[in-house]
Amino acid sequence: MIKRITGFFIVLVLLAFSVNASAQIRPGTFNIGPMFGVGMFEGNQDLDNAPVIGIRGGYDFTDRWGVEGTINWIPTKYNYESSMFIPARPGYWVTFPDSAHTNVFNYRIEAVYNFMPSSQLVPFIAAGIGGQTIDYRGGVDKKDKTRFAADYGVGLKYFLTETLAIRADVRHVLAIGSIYNDLEATIGMAFYFGGKKEAPAPPPPPPVAAAEKKILEEGRITLNIEFDFDKAQVRPQHRDEIKDVADFMIKYPSARFSIEGHTCSMGTAEYNQRLSQRRADSVKKYMIDNFNIEANRLESIGYGESRPIADNSTEAGRERNRRVEAVRIE
Repeated sequence: MIKRITGFFIVLVLLAFSVNASAQIRPGTFNIGPMFGVGMFEGNQDLDNAPVIGIRGGYDFTDRWGVEGTINWIPTKYNYESSMFIPARPGYWVTFPDSAHTNVFNYRIEAVYNFMPSSQLVPFIAAGIGGQTIDYRGGVDKKDKTRFAADYGVGLKYFLTETLAIRADVRHVLAIGSIYNDLEATIGMAFYFGGKKEAPAPPPPPPVAAAEKKILEEGRITLNIEFDFDKAQVRPQHRDEIKDVADFMIKYPSARFSIEGHTCSMGTAEYNQRLSQRRADSVKKYMIDNFNIEANRLESIGYGESRPIADNSTEAGRERNRRVEAVRIE
């Protein structure tokens, strides 16, 4: 039994270097589970090493600190010398070894500190206080004993799932008021329930598009739309330019925009006024038809050549002046 438990510990230690974290200690979680192993007694107690059978339950206050209660039973034998009188030989007694069934009960409460609580394999230390009762049977002339008992030890928990772990423990038990020091080595299971799972971190907000940032900061954006000469129809290749404004209006349902048309100074002012209005109307209609923007959220205005932003005496300046702008209406 001792060799098997030692081997179990070695396997768990090796697993520590190969597992990925898929479970962890969660605050506010209860656990309960069986345990079994071997109890080893000091020689001067005259008790045989024997199996340990018990149950353990606990609660984790935080991911590192918890408390556990344990009750276990060790069905062992008390070894003693028995004497027998032989009638055929008056005054002659024969002494021989004998044994009697004896029950040892351990019960305690322990503080537990977990190392690496976010990993699948969780080492921990424990220390506590409780009691030990030795119940002698079989007519042995020996009084039952109940003593306070302190203990300390180490262990490992290996999470198979979020709600199930296998564990291995070693405890040194010191019966107070005696010179006895006992050892327990056990393996067991722990079923976890309750507690709150940590909510996943919210995804980072999507980056603000350049067009959206410009509208938010400046309240307007120039649409790089080119029209055929003397025409007002929007070309398909300019869809993305207009979509930036439509996306903004979908994201901000209360936003309203004015679509403004502008021209350079080539041609008469009256003609340029009508052309700029036609082009503004065309962009507005495109947004309504293609992006389902409500008509009452858009207005269109043609300014003709009245609002230049560059010098009309140069080709480069005139090109900049022939523009359509989307202006946010507060």
